[in-house]
Amino acid sequence: EVLESDIAKIDEKISNANKVYEENKAEWGSQLDDLRKEYINIQDRMKIKMKAGAGDANIEIARKILNVLDNYERAFGVVTPETDEEKEVEASYKDTYSMILKQFEDIGVKQVQTVGTEFNYEFHQAVMMRPDEDYEEGMVCEELAKGFAMEDGTLIRAAMVVVAA
Repeated sequence: EVLESDIAKIDEKISNANKVYEENKAEWGSQLDDLRKEYINIQDRMKIKMKAGAGDANIEIARKILNVLDNYERAFGVVTPETDEEKEVEASYKDTYSMILKQFEDIGVKQVQTVGTEFNYEFHQAVMMRPDEDYEEGMVCEELAKGFAMEDGTLIRAAMVVVAA
């Protein structure tokens, strides 16, 4: 009997709480739904802004590191290792260079395609034109400096190229 009376009291409290809940839901429900929708919209806007900010930061970092990569490429073109020790040093520099390129890929930076592609003023900067038997007119026949862009197509630096005339 005591147990049944306790259960009855609890059931009454639950039904009273459900009544209050339903009354408040009727009064405030639409406003709560609007607040939930606005909260979701704010979260979506913040995600978009965060991605845009990260992309801008990646571009800025890539532009600064490109100077370092250019120095590596110039050094690889000029220095010829002769001894085994020099070859080991060159190999370690090439490993570092490859690691930087890998990190670029990881943050969404890719190299602009050049030699053998049609000249594209959005990604290529024509330094000169010259006749070339291997390529048709308007095709890139030589790359003087690498170009880089984000995966979404945002240009970081145009590739300096020679175009077949």
